[in-house]
Amino acid sequence: MALDPIEELVEFDRENVALAKAVEQRIQEEGMAADHAIRDVRVYRVLMPWVGTKRWDGSAEGFTFAEFETDKGLVGIAEGANSDRAELKAKVLGKNPFDASIRADMGLAYWDLAGKIADRPLGRYLHDLFAIETPLAERVPMSAYTWYSFPDINGKNEVTFESYPEYVQGIIREHGFHNIKLSMCDFEPHRYIELVHNIRQAVGPEVDIRVDPHASWGEAQALRFMRGVEDCHIEWIEEPVGGRFDHIFRAGHRLRHLSPIPISSHAWLPPIVKQPDHRGRYGDGTLDAALDVDALRRWQPADISAPDAYAGPLALKRYYDAARFMGLGIGMHSAYELGPATAIRLHIAAFVFPYEMPYHIVWGRDRAFPPFSAHPLDAHYNQWEGDVIRGGKMAYDQGFLTVPTGPGLGVELDHERLAHYAHTEEKATTHTRHIETIRATHLDALQWKVERGGWRRYKM
Repeated sequence: MALDPIEELVEFDRENVALAKAVEQRIQEEGMAADHAIRDVRVYRVLMPWVGTKRWDGSAEGFTFAEFETDKGLVGIAEGANSDRAELKAKVLGKNPFDASIRADMGLAYWDLAGKIADRPLGRYLHDLFAIETPLAERVPMSAYTWYSFPDINGKNEVTFESYPEYVQGIIREHGFHNIKLSMCDFEPHRYIELVHNIRQAVGPEVDIRVDPHASWGEAQALRFMRGVEDCHIEWIEEPVGGRFDHIFRAGHRLRHLSPIPISSHAWLPPIVKQPDHRGRYGDGTLDAALDVDALRRWQPADISAPDAYAGPLALKRYYDAARFMGLGIGMHSAYELGPATAIRLHIAAFVFPYEMPYHIVWGRDRAFPPFSAHPLDAHYNQWEGDVIRGGKMAYDQGFLTVPTGPGLGVELDHERLAHYAHTEEKATTHTRHIETIRATHLDALQWKVERGGWRRYKM
């Protein structure tokens, strides 16, 4: 007797989770067997400027990096590490980097060292462990994140409603992007209808446009926008309606029935039952979480699964396999990533995304994945002033980034760049004063007719 579709998905997912855990166990065993011990930890705080001022958010962002050096001379690097060096050293010194008790403290360095001990780029290592038959990508297409920008602290790099189309044309000429993402909480929703039409006219039909209201709209606002830009060939709209997950899912489900524009989600991956995760970023803790069968039976709120890389490479492979089984496209959501975190995103996409169709028709084939389902990765990377890895920022080539080829993540921290972008109170104060000045007048500058609290604004 055939299983119903949800039961079949659950069974398929169970098989994939078992495989992922077997791979995880092998990585753990190989790492422990290499018999390294952490002998030093170095922590670096960085304040990285944006190109321009990211609307009313800020003109720079803080990052913490760490280097975990072993007694055999390997160095694993982490982005998003604990900034308290003394506390971090107290937890990890003398321990094997693959000791399960410090997995959350190692973060990204766990994966960097896994690849370095195997003497392979991380993507290649995972590709081999899973015995994936499809090719390993050498470069990955990226989407360029864009938004309204106030001037930076030097009065430069402003992007306005009027100059936005020309700005997009400029970054396409410079970096060869084929995909542009528009952040959409700068202006009131209805104004984006005009802006999207202006940008589509400026870039022509060959550049894909995706949009992200950051879950800041109501359903009526989202539907008005979606219907207003249906002729602009939008690649996707990302979770336009916010709130609790069940509200996001319910709204997405309804909007999919009212507009042909696809919806992407970094919550519907498919959905899992939420549980405490003590393994930290890149820890693959969600492998232990069950699929949310109730949500799967109630809603179909998204067309594209776009998880965040910090769930971990094994967790993302699980999400992508389940998403493709459901007929969803796949992408990757972006947080604020510099070089090391961008590198792991490239490695994940390189080993998980590519696939081949032995036939041009998938009808009737068991567990056949739909064609044309892989989308360029979201990325804020084009918006940073610089980077802290050796060689500086990775270079775009026709909108692609090359997957690093060195062992592990394939990138290393540059101590001169770390010093140049080092966090200081003086720098932080300058950026804070700058954004406070902008926030005092930003509603007028952006021509908002309502206050942030929701009431209509009236001129006195």
